[in-house]
Amino acid sequence: MSKKLEEFNLIEKFFQPLTNSCEAAQNLSDDVAKISLKKDEQLIISKDLMVQDSHFLMSDGGFTIASKLLRSNLSDLASAGATPLHYLLGFSKNSKISEKFISEFAAGLKSVQDEFGLSLIGGDTVSSKQLFFSITIFGVAKKSKNLARGNAKDGDLIFVSGSIGDAYLGLQALNNKVEIADKKSLKYFLDRHFFPTPRINLGQRLLTKNISKCAIDVSDGLFADLKHICESSKLSAEIYQNKIPLSVEARKILQKNSKISAFDLSSAGDDYELIFTVEKKKSKEVEALVRELKLDLTCIGELKNSANKKFEISLFDEKNKKIKIKKYGYEH
Repeated sequence: MSKKLEEFNLIEKFFQPLTNSCEAAQNLSDDVAKISLKKDEQLIISKDLMVQDSHFLMSDGGFTIASKLLRSNLSDLASAGATPLHYLLGFSKNSKISEKFISEFAAGLKSVQDEFGLSLIGGDTVSSKQLFFSITIFGVAKKSKNLARGNAKDGDLIFVSGSIGDAYLGLQALNNKVEIADKKSLKYFLDRHFFPTPRINLGQRLLTKNISKCAIDVSDGLFADLKHICESSKLSAEIYQNKIPLSVEARKILQKNSKISAFDLSSAGDDYELIFTVEKKKSKEVEALVRELKLDLTCIGELKNSANKKFEISLFDEKNKKIKIKKYGYEH
């Protein structure tokens, strides 16, 4: 896709004017829309689309495809601090899709529904040569407590949940681009790729405990999604490569494979972890949250005012030497 038709350029040029400056649309600058309800609540809405041979292969199986589709949508709600409610499902079908596949797909949706407490409320199907699946998801959050990528402040610390790059290594293993002989490690990476964990509890706790007002989920890559926070909050970021959390399993792969770097893991995407920002005085509260949720939350850097108004990310190595970011992440 040419630069002029990259996702965010396309949105800004053609679709932002269609919002008529509606508050719910948030100028199409976030992963969710927010509609005000009664009693100081907001309806949080997000939509995602997965296309055959781009986002999934039929060989992945119906259960796996459905699980990842709904989990990735739930991650958008997590980044808003919302409680899941319902979802709409749209998909295409053709002569190659079997009843067995649809049965497995429905079972995949049910497994995620049961885990996160939401339900299907409608949708639509069409016939098409190429298969696609789409979900529109609904959640609810307090209007006065709002996680959004534009709420960061100068001096905020930047945190990320879990570990980064495991989903990428799962994909690389599937494509035979990295060899993972240990079956336990291979299953770990494939589970991280196919069954990401939307950080619903984390998003909710950040709000209810008043720890953060700014978050985004890592879908396109750590650098790419952090840059959205920078641009929306009109700040620059300084982060340190050695502080970006990698799993023990991922570090073992890096030691054995010189063709894959920590930088590759940071710009790959599909992690569905949360990046969130915190005032320095609240860092102890983050430590308490780590113990409560039994989830690693790692500080990787800090947000600062930008002198040149470019709202950039500066990446440094362990010797405080600046590293050029050649690729921020996945481009749609």
